[in-house]
Amino acid sequence: MKIGLGIIGYGGMGELHHKYAAQAGGYNIIGAYDVDAARRAAAEAGGIRTFGSLKALLGCREINTVLVCAPAGRRSELCVAAARAGKHVACAAPAAFSVWELDQIIAAIGRGGRVLAVCQDHRRDRDFCVVKKLLNTGRLGRVYSLQARLQGRGALPGWGLSAGESVLYSWGVHVIDQLMWLLGYDDFISVFCRTCKTGLSHTENYCLLVFNLESGGVVEIELDSSAPETSPRWTILGDRAAACLGGTAGEGRTLLLEPGAEGRELPLPEPEETGDALAAYYENLREVIDGSGTLAAQPWQVRRVLKAVEAALQSAETGKLVSLKG
Repeated sequence: MKIGLGIIGYGGMGELHHKYAAQAGGYNIIGAYDVDAARRAAAEAGGIRTFGSLKALLGCREINTVLVCAPAGRRSELCVAAARAGKHVACAAPAAFSVWELDQIIAAIGRGGRVLAVCQDHRRDRDFCVVKKLLNTGRLGRVYSLQARLQGRGALPGWGLSAGESVLYSWGVHVIDQLMWLLGYDDFISVFCRTCKTGLSHTENYCLLVFNLESGGVVEIELDSSAPETSPRWTILGDRAAACLGGTAGEGRTLLLEPGAEGRELPLPEPEETGDALAAYYENLREVIDGSGTLAAQPWQVRRVLKAVEAALQSAETGKLVSLKG
């Protein structure tokens, strides 16, 4: 039986998700709702019908799954409304701006026995998969510092920045998700954060986060949408070797550190888990709904990421280190 999909929010993201869901197989794209008449016309041009109101879409019996691609500030309330209407919920990240908002979604989903699938679509980025493979080889030895950077508006393909949205939510939730998923959620014990508004920005477009790990290392994340040039995407320092990766293609080098020598370069490993993230997302969603799969991004994982974001904002406001425990 095909999944009947309804789309809330048919901007660029909604249109892109429509394409991937249609290509995935197993989906019947029923229709879309958007407050903008021009976007409703775009949906009709894309071959699907449109609904005149949110209530009409949520009341459609052909739809058993709702995809929320509305602006981030409205996603949590729309997810709750869809869950209360008895629908499975798929949502772009971030699905919420706070742990409290996410808990409302999870509670509504739980009462209806439905699925919540948040699209954490950067776990398959080639550069991240190179980092993952490199750490798994043990070539670097004990890693004591891992630095991740996203800099320059539009400089990195696939990393969009929503107008008026803090980089901590546009980019930060994805980078934090990558690193918590890679290193272990329980290893992150505290965070120190600094944010800044530059130029004519109305919200934070620079953010520096420093996470202390229980295993003894440090993770540093720098987000800057106004930088004219980009620094290395990843810098990883171990007691045996160091690695530096440039952009999203995963290019870079590994320098093997040897006592009494200047160092010897080694090639970076080929990643194993690259691929089209959105194609994988819709395949996973279909499997979870039909009972044959497990969610790639579990709600508790999404919650841990948002908890880290909240702690970072608290640190930025107070100027103090904030614990992630408890």
